[in-house]
Amino acid sequence: MNFAIIENTLVINTTVADPKYAQSQGWIELTGGAGIGWSYIDGQFIAPPKPQPTPEEIQAENKTQASTLLQETDWVELGDVADPANPPYLSNKADFTAYRAALRSIAVNPPTTPAVFPAKPDEVWSQ
Repeated sequence: MNFAIIENTLVINTTVADPKYAQSQGWIELTGGAGIGWSYIDGQFIAPPKPQPTPEEIQAENKTQASTLLQETDWVELGDVADPANPPYLSNKADFTAYRAALRSIAVNPPTTPAVFPAKPDEVWSQ
């Protein structure tokens, strides 16, 4: 069985041991995915807080998200999608153009704080 070695409510190490030996050492059986760095308070393991992302990590995530959203709407740039001579056609291509411009702005100059992404327009098809 796996056990936690605890000092001052903090799991400082983990080990595999016989339950009787572990009990004699005051070790606690690991549960719920607990591990080194977790706390053990009032009979429960508590996960450590997740570290806050750095501005560079936020910036990279913003760029990735904006690029992904752009790729998902690449199809609206095909020439025949908004051509009334080829029904059905996308009649609100201008909404997608504005949406994609806002996304490009984030992708090209990603902010270092969480970005506010524009809402994707609904497709409006005409015959």
